[in-house]
Amino acid sequence: MPQDPEFVVPAPVEARPVRLSRSGPQSRLDQRTGARLDAALLYARMAEGHPAAMTVAHRFIDAWQEYLRHALPLLAGALLPLSGTAPETDTGDVAAEWARLSWTVWNLWPDTADDIRATDQAIARLERASTAAAVDVAAVHREMLAVDEFLGGLEARADAALDGGRDGDRTIG
Repeated sequence: MPQDPEFVVPAPVEARPVRLSRSGPQSRLDQRTGARLDAALLYARMAEGHPAAMTVAHRFIDAWQEYLRHALPLLAGALLPLSGTAPETDTGDVAAEWARLSWTVWNLWPDTADDIRATDQAIARLERASTAAAVDVAAVHREMLAVDEFLGGLEARADAALDGGRDGDRTIG
């Protein structure tokens, strides 16, 4: 039976060196992935009925917000060669950043309108969750996983468009 991670204490002689990227695109990618993993692990703890669910829920919401703080600048960078515009990111207001980026996405690929709308709603739910008295963490997690898939698909679509020299009519996902 696996041990509860809260009670795992490294042995005095145990060492686990981990390389960390501190700047540049790899750092942003690593941090985005780490935030997504944090959210998934925290959701799993809440689904298990963790005794400190409220504390875990706060960190869960923070993890998804952190994910967006890293994902949106990565998306903006991927779209820049196609759009010629660099929407402002790293402002701390992920909803406003997404609002600017979503116009760029829609202008490049109008077929993404439904996904853009779903992302708008997911980010709005996440924003409300940060101040709400009660949160449907399953809905937040489900919607944010869909956002992650959509944003990753957009990055892949932008890369494919650059590789192909045109934006074409490739589909996301």
